[in-house]
Amino acid sequence: MGKRLEAEPAFRARLTVDAAQRVHTGAAAFFAGERSLVGHARRAAEESPGVLRYYWRGADRHLYRVTIEVSGTERGTVTGLEAQRCEPPWGLTQREHEVLTCVAVGMTNPETAARVGCGTRTVGTHVEHVLAKLGAPTRAAAAALAVAEDALLAPFPGPDGFELTAVGRVTRDGADLPVPRAPSAARGGARRPIRLGAIYPLDGPRRFDALAMRRGAAIAVEELNARGGVGGRRVDHLAIEVSGDADGDLLDAVEYLRSHDVDAITLGNVSPRHHLGAITLAAEYRAPLMHSMVAPVITEHVHDNPGVLGQTFQVCATETAYLSGFVRTLDLLTRSGQWRPDNRRLVALLRADGHDAAQAYGLDRLAGAHGWDLAAMMPIPDTRVPWPEVVASVRALDPAAVLVCTYVEDELRRFLQELRGGGSRTLVYTVWTPTIPRFEERMEGLAEGLLWSTVIGTYGDPVSTRFMQRYRHAYGDEPGSGSAAIHYDMIHMLAGAWSAVGRPWDFGAVVRSLREGVHRGAAGPYYFGGRGQRALVYPDDTADASLAHAHLVHQVQDGRSRVIMPAELARDTFRSPGLGAGPARGTGPGLGAVGQP
Repeated sequence: MGKRLEAEPAFRARLTVDAAQRVHTGAAAFFAGERSLVGHARRAAEESPGVLRYYWRGADRHLYRVTIEVSGTERGTVTGLEAQRCEPPWGLTQREHEVLTCVAVGMTNPETAARVGCGTRTVGTHVEHVLAKLGAPTRAAAAALAVAEDALLAPFPGPDGFELTAVGRVTRDGADLPVPRAPSAARGGARRPIRLGAIYPLDGPRRFDALAMRRGAAIAVEELNARGGVGGRRVDHLAIEVSGDADGDLLDAVEYLRSHDVDAITLGNVSPRHHLGAITLAAEYRAPLMHSMVAPVITEHVHDNPGVLGQTFQVCATETAYLSGFVRTLDLLTRSGQWRPDNRRLVALLRADGHDAAQAYGLDRLAGAHGWDLAAMMPIPDTRVPWPEVVASVRALDPAAVLVCTYVEDELRRFLQELRGGGSRTLVYTVWTPTIPRFEERMEGLAEGLLWSTVIGTYGDPVSTRFMQRYRHAYGDEPGSGSAAIHYDMIHMLAGAWSAVGRPWDFGAVVRSLREGVHRGAAGPYYFGGRGQRALVYPDDTADASLAHAHLVHQVQDGRSRVIMPAELARDTFRSPGLGAGPARGTGPGLGAVGQP
């Protein structure tokens, strides 16, 4: 498995008992060996709503800190149980912990001796050790401290005495025993933390993008915890890096997060060869999963399997929108007179992993409807593209414009080097990659004049600007316009749903909240109303820009990417290839109304 970005956490397992007494867990193997804990969760529903904590000596002889949270919902009582492996409190031995529990429920030394199976004098010695370790002057003080710190130990030996406590009633042996209903007040105490799992690409072809993802997410987690967490719960960020070329690493990472009972998973832009398997494996766990990958096959997979993959959310459109955006942009440029190409030929270089006949047919038909001749569509791999041969084929066709779909910066650089080296005036249009921080600097002039688009990214509006300022302050670096903001937004969207529901472990309720809400983030509006539970893009999916990310078109001018479309967000105008740094030909800022091509 890939490397983890934080210390190995203590083993933790969770389960949820819904209002129909059905048990849901991603740690079935653990609870199969600790079946008593399942009974605890079910019996806790008979108690008052609130939080109950105690220590549990498991069948595996490990000590666990158990937290049970009972919530009343419109559908009935829902109970969540978490068992986290731990060390004994105050450094107590197992026998000392048993003795402290007896003291806490009011037993005398002889009663304790009979209960734990040792002599009265030995119990007295244990009590002395307990008082010393707790720093308590008396038995009463030790008992009060044990109760205040939720330090009772179960299973409790013997049938009597312990049932007077909520812990005793919940952990008693035998499901058929009556449950006393004590008219106690709701239990309080600190709430268990939320654990957020995240998987990012390991340093490699996507290294700069991966760094931005991690940093954006870290800012969001820091912001939430600085405000006291979500509903009083701290957010723990369990982040793992995986190799983009190893299927096993990605699947192992998902399994690792499942075994640690995370409350949600965010997925970075991992290799498209393996993402379907990872998404399907994560779906078996039922926790919400968010990603920003654009392969249409993911969207179709979710659309075709809503019962299995209904917890999967895609925060952006698919790359099919890039194809329609390419034609729309060229059409607007020519109709406005800002670009006067020598011919109407186009070439499209599409990712082999995302290429299919329907996509090819759709692009050809769309181009033809607007008077363009799609001279060739060439599939290219994600890495190790044979650019000399590909560019030679492009030059032979002499297109007015070429669409290059690659998400790997090094590959785009090699393409531009090969094409620019031959003096070509073909207009180059690419997607996404220039969102990566400091892209233009690393291109060292190669990208000048480049057109590029993204179906999700920062607008330069006040919401985006605040995030970018925080990023610069935190890291002394530029965030770029894509992944940092997107992963920042993912975590705030999840936090909004957790806050609305109040029970992060109630995955069904959290998923419903995400599905129904609209979130305005640093990268624009998010509404999961698209096919396959994906976010919408404007204007490709809807004319309502308040519900969708704007399909932003940029041009690199004077070493900086500048938004030229849509008109509502444009701050600069297009420069035709070869014009240099002078004013653009056209009629003013923007390109007029943006409509579907």
